Amino acid sequence: MQKNNLHQEDQRQVFICDQQAIYAMGCSQLVQAHPMCNGYRILTSLDEINNFNIGLSQGLLIIDCALFDFDSLTVKKKINTLKQIFPLIILLNKDTPDYILYQLIELEVDVLVSRNMSSQEWNKAVEMACQHKVYFCQDTAERVLQLTQVMDKINLIERVNSLSLYDKYILIRICEEASSKQIAAELGHSKRTIEGHRTRLMQTLNVKNVAGLVKIALITKLYEHYLSNPGWYASFLLAKTSSL
Repeated sequence: MQKNNLHQEDQRQVFICDQQAIYAMGCSQLVQAHPMCNGYRILTSLDEINNFNIGLSQGLLIIDCALFDFDSLTVKKKINTLKQIFPLIILLNKDTPDYILYQLIELEVDVLVSRNMSSQEWNKAVEMACQHKVYFCQDTAERVLQLTQVMDKINLIERVNSLSLYDKYILIRICEEASSKQIAAELGHSKRTIEGHRTRLMQTLNVKNVAGLVKIALITKLYEHYLSNPGWYASFLLAKTSSL
């Protein structure tokens, strides 16, 4: 589709806010070639967005994520305000930390792309941003997938860490193939009580069977911690305390 085949009201003026001048110029060339874009303006700071009178009915913001102070308490408000002005594309740098990527996803920024994306990905990013649809370039998508896997593991570790020492001991003994009867004798409780704890462990850790419990104990390194610190668990066993 050629640019002159689009109605002017369907085209957007692009505001490139980037502290890397060379990349901003390269981005401007892509803008000029894109049929959905109608001119551009290069800005060097977020203050220029505030001070510049964006009085157009259509526009697109492309912003270097390094221009945001993610340690500031106002950054979320700032990004949400910008999202309400025009469609927003945020550029990720090679050294952008994962916690910033996570914050941007939490803020529901539709389009997150890296500087090394292809021209085809850039064109797609513009189209998806204008349609208010979610889009990640391949490099960003891979980072998001890795981040999701890491966050899932972190959440799992937090759930295991929040267990009582009583339940951790039961989980460890399950890893050692101890029966409910054996665990009950060690802790001075009934077999039924131990079975109840085992069921609640499966519910808490969202697994369907004992094999799932063993897998979680290994993934979160709970069992490894037990092997390295047997005295800690031995003292608990002698005390025979209970979370009941």
